[in-house]
Amino acid sequence: MRAFTVAVIALLAVPVLAEPQQAIPADVRPAFEAATIKLAAPDAPRNRVMPTAPNRVYIPSMSLVWLIYTAYGDGGFNTAMRVTGGPDWANSTAFAVEAVASANVTPRERRFMLQRLLEERFALKLTTKVTTVDMNVLVVERRDGALGPKVKEWNGTCRNGTPTQDDDPAMPRCLSGYRPGGITLDGATMFSVAELLSLPQGRALLGGMVGDATVLKGRYTMDLDYQFPPPRPANPGTTPEFSGPALSTAIREQWGLRIQPGQAAFRLVVIESAQLPIEN
Repeated sequence: MRAFTVAVIALLAVPVLAEPQQAIPADVRPAFEAATIKLAAPDAPRNRVMPTAPNRVYIPSMSLVWLIYTAYGDGGFNTAMRVTGGPDWANSTAFAVEAVASANVTPRERRFMLQRLLEERFALKLTTKVTTVDMNVLVVERRDGALGPKVKEWNGTCRNGTPTQDDDPAMPRCLSGYRPGGITLDGATMFSVAELLSLPQGRALLGGMVGDATVLKGRYTMDLDYQFPPPRPANPGTTPEFSGPALSTAIREQWGLRIQPGQAAFRLVVIESAQLPIEN
């Protein structure tokens, strides 16, 4: 199996859909059967949701701000949402979260459970505003709607593993992300394609975040053969050598998609109040 530098993890999520989810009262959302929140170990892996059983959540080390990104996103990659406000410790103090549900749950149900847990244990109160901002957008290049040679309609199976149970429109159904020599997306919506391009590897070459303006609603299997430049060297006075084509050119030639200036939705989440949880 090829190594992916960025993979879809069921809980790690923060895009905003064109039609954002409405707030759901805490008593309507499902709850974990048992959960603990405590200060994270200093050497614990930061900002990761660790793979575990379908009825469990294990987060070794996240600040409250990152926990909000994880719980209140709609699935996919962490790009089109910003969390602001709250006490200083909300962005500096790391917590470990372990929780178990009474039965197997979908990624979306786990996010609802985590929302309820944060609101109860941190006395968390948020306000959310969805706005439209200027950014790059993806559009279909050809007038007849035909896509490029590296794009196929998804056939319902995964090249690696099995599809996720949750048909979340913001998340690829299969393992997807950056890989050595390019990008692989499997069972992906165009929304999640734009989210992936908004991650640092793509954003640095495209000049900013990317939104979806294709109006395509299906799921696709897509490959992009592209040699991303190496990370910046430790010496800031040294520029890494890179003579490849522009990323936007590769996207147009292989995917039949054009990147152009436009507008797309962006979510601003403000922490109105929060309290340190009592360890348990």
